[in-house]
Amino acid sequence: MPLLRVVIVLHALGIVTQAVLAGLFLSGSLGPVVLHEWLAWVILGIAALQIGVVLAHGLEGAGLLLAISSLFVLLGEVLQTGTGYGRFLAVHVPLGVFLFGAVSWQLVEVFRDKAKA
Repeated sequence: MPLLRVVIVLHALGIVTQAVLAGLFLSGSLGPVVLHEWLAWVILGIAALQIGVVLAHGLEGAGLLLAISSLFVLLGEVLQTGTGYGRFLAVHVPLGVFLFGAVSWQLVEVFRDKAKA
């Protein structure tokens, strides 16, 4: 499962970077918003790749809960991208916090379980 671990680490790093870029934008810098938008599409690609890697390892290898959560994270990130473009910050910000928590859980889960190694 080393590939799954790498993909989830990249996913988590992408989400943390999004929070940093959002903070910079909210503090008055306009440049980070372009990177924030670009990185959103990269993260969507990573989320899709994560589902592919989970399915390639099989549900017994990766775990059914990780497979289901990966699908819901992708759906959440599609909604996140849409609410960002629509400027629905009342949904966009809390959803970003939720997605950070979900991917953080996935990160811990994939490194915690020795059977997934």
